[in-house]
Formats: sequence, C-alpha cells, structure tokens
Amino acid sequence: MDNFNGMGYRFHPTEDEIINHFLESKMKCGTDFSAVIKEVDISNFEPWELPVHSPLSSDDQEWYFFSTIAYKPSNKSTSRRVVERTTRAGFWKVTGKDREIYDDNSGQLIGKRKVLVFYQGHGSNAVKTNWAMHEYHSQTVNQKSYVLCRLKRKSDDTEDDQPSSHWASTSRN
Repeated sequence: MDNFNGMGYRFHPTEDEIINHFLESKMKCGTDFSAVIKEVDISNFEPWELPVHSPLSSDDQEWYFFSTIAYKPSNKSTSRRVVERTTRAGFWKVTGKDREIYDDNSGQLIGKRKVLVFYQGHGSNAVKTNWAMHEYHSQTVNQKSYVLCRLKRKSDDTEDDQPSSHWASTSRN
C-alpha cells in the first residue's frame, strides 16, 4: 500500500463503500486509513489548500478526507445545533436536499450525502467558486462522529484558483 500513484490505479469508492467500509470502520474501530484518506479539520483550510494534504495525488481533481463535525457555539434562543463550515477566506454552503444512501445488499438506509459549494468572501459579497464537496454522514451514532468529505474542483480552462460563477453537479447515482 505504499504506492497508489502507479499507472492504472484510481480511488473511486461507491457511496455504499464510503459509508459501510470507510466511515463506519473509522467511527466504530478507529481504523487507520491514512494511506488513502487523511483526517483533517476541513474548516481550518481553504479548499485549494486541501489537495496537498491528500495521501493520493489525483488527476481527477477529487480528494477524500475524514473530518470531525464541528458545531458553532450555541445560541440560547435555539436548541438546533449548527455545523461550522466557515474558513478564513469564505464558507461552505449546503445546496439542495440531503440525499439518502442505502446499503447495496440489504436496501437499508445507511447514511446521507450533503452537497456543499465553497463561496469566497463573507456576507453578500461572497462569490461562488469552482470548489464543491460531498459530505457523507453515517446513520450510526457513535462517541466520535466523523464525516467523510469528497472534495472536487471543477475543471476549467484556467489553472488558477479564482472563483468561478458556475459549477456543474456531479451526482453519482
């Protein structure tokens, strides 16, 4: 497992594998997948800083990370817990409805996927970028909750990290 960058190797787990194999094993047993998926605090990095933290380089502009769930400090007037998704340069905005994920064999609900898009800046001046993330959540409640994040960068004609005004959805069905 030392060299995953050889010709012909691609790391593209199915959503069932993401939940049942990687996320469940990480949460239940603390399984170390650092050879393929590193644990990082997503909100401590801008999306363009994250690819260098991936143990696997990718020509597909797609990287995987485990992250713990961080919550914003609670407001006494509300009992709802809000996930912290703000970085120094911007924020991750949830788009669309959560997608339920079912076990390929049993058909049972095993998790959900949230789709997020990164906006550079804060407030009404924030600009949508070409960075997106699929955040996978397990239905299992454990002492230490993790999410598995699939970070994507939309390919465009330029090689810089300037915000893009559009991003194409890449849902796997």
